[in-house]
Amino acid sequence: MYASSLKKGGGNEEICHSRDCRIDDCFGELAQLSHCQGTSCDAGGVLGRPLKILFEDTESRPKGGIDAVHKLVDVNKVPVIVGAYSSGISLPTGEYTNAQKIVQIGVGSTSPELRRIGPYYFNSIGLDEVMGTELARFAMEDSGAKRFASITVNNPFGIGIEIWTKKYVYEHGGDVVTLVRYDERKPDYRAEIERLFSKNPEAVFFTAYGTESKLILKQAYEMGLKPPKGWWADYLTMWVNEVIPETAEGIKGTEAGLGFGKYEHYRDAYKKKFGKEPMTAYGGYGYDAVWLAALAINFADSDFVKKYSDLFQFSGSPLEPENIRRALFPVSSIYYGATGEKAFDRDGMQVTDYYLRYITKIVTEDGKKKLTIVPYKK
Repeated sequence: MYASSLKKGGGNEEICHSRDCRIDDCFGELAQLSHCQGTSCDAGGVLGRPLKILFEDTESRPKGGIDAVHKLVDVNKVPVIVGAYSSGISLPTGEYTNAQKIVQIGVGSTSPELRRIGPYYFNSIGLDEVMGTELARFAMEDSGAKRFASITVNNPFGIGIEIWTKKYVYEHGGDVVTLVRYDERKPDYRAEIERLFSKNPEAVFFTAYGTESKLILKQAYEMGLKPPKGWWADYLTMWVNEVIPETAEGIKGTEAGLGFGKYEHYRDAYKKKFGKEPMTAYGGYGYDAVWLAALAINFADSDFVKKYSDLFQFSGSPLEPENIRRALFPVSSIYYGATGEKAFDRDGMQVTDYYLRYITKIVTEDGKKKLTIVPYKK
């Protein structure tokens, strides 16, 4: 979770952004936001002042997220928070920041439940209703399967994917014969895997974070259980760097934010600064969210924003959350970022998002096997 920590004093104060994540899960994204800090300052900063990024840790738990936003809002007095990556964290943190009239922009949270939070919550990534539909369409078109099973993390993100994949399958003449929801951080998932395959599905929808995906795929591999028409996964980059390559080769799925908009420019600049590729797609969404926040602050008192709505009466400082909130709508309509167009709808959610089809493949680098994703062509 990154938060704009912009103080109202004059002078050459640094303009701070703070980010909240589970540190051991988000190292790559931390680097990417550091890159955003540098490019923002190169472009003139925010209100002519430098941008500095601070970090808070959600511990990948709702309580950790709530503790983090309380610190950012109550102690640091921030007007904007950017994050988090999990819907299960963004829902309670968003409800708190919305109640406090503090802007929050999600970057990796995709549950449709986010729409109900309120006027101070925005999102830079498409919701599960879009991803779930695209994943199910890919699976049915490519595999010809009619009988599916689903295994998903038992939280708002996973349940959203389950609902929308199932909906598409049913509407197109198929069936989802088994639905399995698992709890995070368990030491053993063999019971869930046995139940997943109990009704002999042709294909399986799979939603997991890195730690759980490694264990689930490892145990399914050891049990000799593999759907005849394949595993189908959303957001492959959530786990592709963490699983055992032999257990996950040939999984097909969809990924957001890669190859659209100015992603190539963003990726090349990132590689130049850090000497390696971005680790996931989600840094791009965080990058765009910080830029949207910065632009909204810079343009809050502009004629462009004032013309967007005759009802908008600017008052106070560009750092006031209400001014930032109102400016985000017109700014998002013209911003074209690392992950493409970023226009917000009336609920502050993305009007659209972009997805490509991939398949996992084992490659050898420096004599070691590594799993990667490559564009899929039938």
